Amino acid sequence: MKYNYTKGPKLKKIGVGDLKKLAVISSLGMILPSSIAVGLLIGYFLDRWLKTAPWMLLTWTVFGVISGLLNLFRGIRRYLEENQEGVDKQRDQVDSGSKP
Repeated sequence: MKYNYTKGPKLKKIGVGDLKKLAVISSLGMILPSSIAVGLLIGYFLDRWLKTAPWMLLTWTVFGVISGLLNLFRGIRRYLEENQEGVDKQRDQVDSGSKP
């Protein structure tokens, strides 16, 4: 029995805008871990240099977490605002009767 590959669910074609959105979302997922890693490294090397273990490590880790969360929230807000503008623009085109 042969399988007919032409029948099946219709898939939406991926455009450049979709790929840009995917890139933005995937970069948002790396903001928090990278900020924490930078804070850990700075704290670790300062502790070794100043011989203040574990205080610099803890302090800079907290700075990394705070920085990562702030940047993550800013990135999410920016992404949502850009997408809302696109949705509003598309809705206006549909309401006016023109093709999107």
